[in-house]
Amino acid sequence: MRNAFFIFVLMVCISSVEGQALLGTTGYLNIPSADMMEDGTFYFGGSYINEAYIDSYGGGNDDAFTYYLNLTFLPFMEVSFGSTRLLLDTYERTTVDRRFSFRFRPLRERKYIPAIVVGVHDLYTSIPKENETNQYFSSIYIVATKNIPVRGSEFGITLGYGARVFRNNQFLGLFGGVSFSPGFYRPMKFIAEYDGEGINFGINAMFFRHLYAYVMVHNLEYLSGGIAYHVYLLNNAKKKRKAKKQK
Repeated sequence: MRNAFFIFVLMVCISSVEGQALLGTTGYLNIPSADMMEDGTFYFGGSYINEAYIDSYGGGNDDAFTYYLNLTFLPFMEVSFGSTRLLLDTYERTTVDRRFSFRFRPLRERKYIPAIVVGVHDLYTSIPKENETNQYFSSIYIVATKNIPVRGSEFGITLGYGARVFRNNQFLGLFGGVSFSPGFYRPMKFIAEYDGEGINFGINAMFFRHLYAYVMVHNLEYLSGGIAYHVYLLNNAKKKRKAKKQK
């Protein structure tokens, strides 16, 4: 009885939310999606990244930690800042990789039409092109996502394409994935994806409307994951507008 009560309370305190990728932008596990957070959503968090995934950064010899800040300040615009640092490296001079990301949604999802998002990650660097670049997580991509409700559950399908623009491109060519949120536990997502280099599996969930946790396995072998905290900046304003309309 006590266990059943605990599960009930946990499910009441959990809130459904769009997922976020490993580096902090809205997406599945590693790949971006065309989902967009609710207008006014701000979140911050961090991820542990296995060395096998970041072979271009540190030569694949060190695991890394990344932290990020993300804001959806319009219904169709998302901006984020992140910084990644190698762990336990032996270099004489250690630097971090900083990046800004921008996502624009020209088409919102409708009944028979997927959402479409255009994204740019880590567009600018101060290092000359003839020198070694520090744009380890750069990309320009277009991605489409369609979510399909089925008997209380929900399936998601994402397909995108990354262009070859930078010296290091996080996404090249086709990438995509599928997600599943079970009807008995909608705040949780099971995800399988192909990021252009390998196949990843993982799971994410939102707890108590604010705490988001995720874990993934790269190529069925290497473990990464992280946590984030979500704040909904426009909730009070939306509640006041709704109250005025009801009067």
